[in-house]
Amino acid sequence: MGIPTEQLTEITVKVRDPDDQLVKMIDYIMHTANIGHSFEVVVDPDMSEHRKKFYMDGDGSFSITEVKINGIKYKTDKIKEYLERIQ
Repeated sequence: MGIPTEQLTEITVKVRDPDDQLVKMIDYIMHTANIGHSFEVVVDPDMSEHRKKFYMDGDGSFSITEVKINGIKYKTDKIKEYLERIQ
């Protein structure tokens, strides 16, 4: 089924990010903000003058449908990420 294409917005961000931190964060948000799960993201929580909150609503008003790097669909290596976390 999916979301009709005319309801989607495509955003292009050019970034120097050799460790893929931005795409990993966006991919993680995409997989976490799904139906039945909404949450708040806080940027720079320790600096009050820079602190900013964003609300991710997985029940419809917010959803990421796809993440690409240089036109190629990003696929998270779940096993690699799990192993890195437990080390």
